[in-house]
Formats: sequence, structure tokens, C-alpha cells
Amino acid sequence: MLKKHFFRTSASLFLCIFILMLTLSPHPRERVFPAIPSAVAQTATPLPGDYACILADDVYLYTDANGKKGLFLLPKTYYVRLIDYQPDFCRVEYQRNESNALRIAGYVRTEQLTFVDYVPLRPYLYYVFDVTYAIENTNPADSSFLTQITISCIYYGDYYVGSETYCYVLRGEEFGYIPKPDHIRFENNDEYADYLASKQPVSSEKPSNGSPVDVPPMQIALLVVICLLVPVLAALILKPPNLPSYEPEE
Repeated sequence: MLKKHFFRTSASLFLCIFILMLTLSPHPRERVFPAIPSAVAQTATPLPGDYACILADDVYLYTDANGKKGLFLLPKTYYVRLIDYQPDFCRVEYQRNESNALRIAGYVRTEQLTFVDYVPLRPYLYYVFDVTYAIENTNPADSSFLTQITISCIYYGDYYVGSETYCYVLRGEEFGYIPKPDHIRFENNDEYADYLASKQPVSSEKPSNGSPVDVPPMQIALLVVICLLVPVLAALILKPPNLPSYEPEE
């Protein structure tokens, strides 16, 4: 009888502890991976006025829609403004008629454009630098002759001829090419990178290495109840059963 009572009570205690372990075990959480943005986020029918970002180093602005004559390489991380959308080539404009710069229109391969759904704060690179030219065949003894002249240029983009690098510039009101000076340095436009960062989902999952596991209040309450029941169950196990008393036979 004592042995039967011991196994029954032990089974009840084991069942309670098993339920507690199942309840407190952390449930697997679904890992959410950030979506990888597409390199070209263009709509099916972009409207004139949309902007497109230049994300490669080899994006030319062409004079026509056949891609035979490239004017210059558009500065990476900056934008062009869409005039007309076509599957192969889009007609775009670059720069504005302000701050001594002049708007220029041309064509860009559609597959090289990354259309955006916002208006960039600084879509075009505005970079001004000076070029100094030496004047030869002057009389060095006469100070009235100029020996050099400095001209300000507005930078539009690079242009390669073999191993030589030129840049397409605006000098006054005329466009042209000059050998690219070594000192030209300009910063990238971070608006598109900031835009991608704002679209990344923020994960609320806590790291699993050494971090505490969140336990809901109901599980804590169940744990308290089980802790209170353990001494009672232990007392029932250790307490001998009440055996019926028998009078000794005479």
C-alpha cells in the first residue's frame, strides 16, 4: 500500500514539473530578415518629374537615344530628372539654370537608372574649380603682358579618351572638355543610402547569447504555484499511510 501511494504521488509531482518545463521553455521566434532592395525600383510607367539616382560609375549621358555619342559620365550617387520614359533610353535633364550652371538634356540607358519616389534635396552635383593657363610668347621684361589667366569652370562629369581623363565643364556659357585636374574631389550624395536605411525593418528580437529570456506573467504565476505545491507533495510522499489498527487476537 505504501509503495503504491509513493508511485502515485511521484507521478503527480513529475507531471507538474513536466508541465512547468513545457510552459517556461522559450517559444521559437521567427527570424525576420531585412528585405534586399532592388537595384532598380522603377514603376511600370514613370511620370515626367520623377528623379532617378546614378548608382554606377559607367553611366553616360548620351546626345541621342542610340548610345553612340556619350557626353560625359554622370557623377555617381547624384540624380537626373526624367523628361520622357522609354524602355531602352530615357530622356533626362541634369543641372538647373541657376548659380551660373546651365541645364543640359540627354539620354541615359533605362536599365542604368534607379527611379525613386521622393524629391532629392540636392539632386545635382555643383562643383566649381579654377583652371590656370600659362600664356606663352610674351615679353617677360614688360609687366603689362599677362603671363597666365585663371578661368572658373563648373564640373559636370568625366570623359575618357584612351588612358587620358578629361572632364566636361561649363566655362561661362560654353561647354567643353579640359584635362581633368588632379585636385578635383567632391563628396558623395548620401540621400539614397539614407532612404534605404529608413526602409529597413527594425528587429525587436533580443540576442540569444547570454541574454535573459522573457517570461510572461502567467508562467511566473504557475511557477509560484508549483513551488508551493512541491513541499506539500514531498510531505505526502514521506508521510506513511494510515494503516488500520487491529486488536491483537486473544
